[in-house]
Amino acid sequence: MRVAVIKLTSCSGCINEIVKVVALDPKLLDIYEFVYFNEITDSVENVSKYDIVFVEGSITTKEQEDMVKMFRGLTDFMVAIGACAIHGGVQALRVGENIEAVKAYVYPDPKLIEVESDVKPVAYATKIDFYIPGCPVRGDAVKSLLEKFARGGLPTPILESVCGECKRRGIQCLVVSHGISCLGPITISGCGAICPSFRRGCYGCYGLRGFDETLTNVGNYIGLLGRLGLGKEIVDYLLRAFSFKEFSKLIKAFEK
Repeated sequence: MRVAVIKLTSCSGCINEIVKVVALDPKLLDIYEFVYFNEITDSVENVSKYDIVFVEGSITTKEQEDMVKMFRGLTDFMVAIGACAIHGGVQALRVGENIEAVKAYVYPDPKLIEVESDVKPVAYATKIDFYIPGCPVRGDAVKSLLEKFARGGLPTPILESVCGECKRRGIQCLVVSHGISCLGPITISGCGAICPSFRRGCYGCYGLRGFDETLTNVGNYIGLLGRLGLGKEIVDYLLRAFSFKEFSKLIKAFEK
């Protein structure tokens, strides 16, 4: 099977998970041929049809949007991997800011950088067939997809919060039992409750639980976190950084 991995604006952490999965299980290379991988080679000479196209990163230029649309036309199965591709990623913190000021703050020679102030999740440009959340994604989630896709199936999405994973692992609720701020109740599961297992509150890197949350519920929970010492400004910052797409939808619905 032919695979393409395209990188947009991101830190490459999710792509590193793909590389790690293949390196730890080389038998996958008996099934899959990674024929396009622009993190490794910039060549576009071999662009053709693909069985799977993985997309990492958010869209921040017109060229990236055109690239995603072009690859969509070359595959029947496109996968968005990670918080940047699904929600926008930490670069979404600049949305609404003066992009020239942002570039000047980050880069020593900002005139060399061509990016738009807007940040788009991949689904804004084209249809996505499967999502793997995380910042970065877990390698075992990538491996599960590759193994099941090869057999003609797909992993079953589990729609629950991080709280479900804490319960299964026997981790005491940080909020209820210890009074520690935690975004787990409003964050989609999949991480294995790593942070709570070290008695550290979830900071929402898997994204807001958008399938059933409302702004009222999120607002009420932010109020509870405030009473535990986690200010609204910090919560807003975390939600914009890891859940920009879903958080923006809730805000827009509230403003109507």
